Amino acid sequence: MNILIAEPSNIFQRALERIFRVYATNVFMATSGTEAMDIYNTVRIDLICVSFYLSDMDGIEFVSDVRKLKFGETIPILMITSKKIQEATVKSLSSGATEIFRKNDLGEIEKFLKIFAEHARQQAQVEGNILLIDKDQKQASDIRAFFKDTHLKFIHFTTAEEAAEITRAAEFDLVITDVVLDGSMTGFALIREIREINETMYRVPILAISAISNVSQKIGLLRAGANDYIQKPVLLEELSVRMKNLLLNKKLFDTVELQKGLLEKMASSDQLTGLYNRHYLSGIVDKAIQESYRYKYPFSVFFVDLDHFKKVNDTYGHPTGDAVLKAVAKLLLQTFRGSDTPIRFGGEEFIILLPHCDGENAVMRAHTLLAQIRALRPASIPISASIGVTQTPQTIQVGSEELFAAADRAVYTAKSNGRNCVVFNEVNFRP
Repeated sequence: MNILIAEPSNIFQRALERIFRVYATNVFMATSGTEAMDIYNTVRIDLICVSFYLSDMDGIEFVSDVRKLKFGETIPILMITSKKIQEATVKSLSSGATEIFRKNDLGEIEKFLKIFAEHARQQAQVEGNILLIDKDQKQASDIRAFFKDTHLKFIHFTTAEEAAEITRAAEFDLVITDVVLDGSMTGFALIREIREINETMYRVPILAISAISNVSQKIGLLRAGANDYIQKPVLLEELSVRMKNLLLNKKLFDTVELQKGLLEKMASSDQLTGLYNRHYLSGIVDKAIQESYRYKYPFSVFFVDLDHFKKVNDTYGHPTGDAVLKAVAKLLLQTFRGSDTPIRFGGEEFIILLPHCDGENAVMRAHTLLAQIRALRPASIPISASIGVTQTPQTIQVGSEELFAAADRAVYTAKSNGRNCVVFNEVNFRP
């Protein structure tokens, strides 16, 4: 970042240079407005810090002159002054200064620079795929040329119809659209259509551009789903800032959504086995049972209790016991897929939810599972399980409490029968 400091006092020059050196690649010093203007016309400057009074002109005059030059309209200009009167602030900001700071409180400049430098760093690293819809071929070409050396990739169309079609097949990080386009669809219609495609495209930021300076149109675009608006003719520096702000906000939102998803997964998953846990089960099981009644399909449940698991821990140690649980969980994940849901209920107990599976088929699958468990021999240890099976009754609706109680009684019976077996038990209910 190249910074220009225009300050007649050597003392303040040194003080300002110490502050700006931390954030700048190069710092250029000037004592007069003429000298500062010569530097500005020679080097690409990213930020200017100018004193309210210079040796040959006042800072307000200098700011006004800079604002008339190439790139001068958008460059940040900080005004520093020893004046405390409100009039100085008004004059400075009215002339085009970005912000005004007091010479007796240069710490405020450091705060500004810290935020400014971080924002510049983030903007320089912004990347994304951008959909540009604009019938003005020259403007579209200018936009793509301006961002040629960035990490931004543009796909350009002149009609909303073409853009709407591609948004159904590809994902974008930002959409920029004019209001008046080739074809029969307007930018308004395109924005509405994009927002209705899916949840992903509903979250994609949209920047609207228009040559029509109509307040009601601006409000209409925002109501239709646009996130921001820019007036034609497009100032490319302004477009850059608005685009990158939208992209950074999207990136932040995507990060929050990812973290939210990870937290939800952590809350619903068993850390040891990777299976869903009891918390997840409580949130879905009653709804799943009700769905089976609503659409009239059978719903069965397994309770799987590993036999003599305490003895495994006591004899071989808890790490070996964990290896046994992981092996069984891996088998369950490989065996039960699709709508079937294996869950670690706790300890050595597992539950498998089996929608679209009646009791007879569930018993057959339980016997197959038991044979697979016996064949596992994790850590060379022979293991077996007691499996209880039940099914939702067709004559009356029950909930998870009654269904799990029936499966639990089946497991108890299996253990009473010597373990290492499968038992089916009907749901008992009171009229």
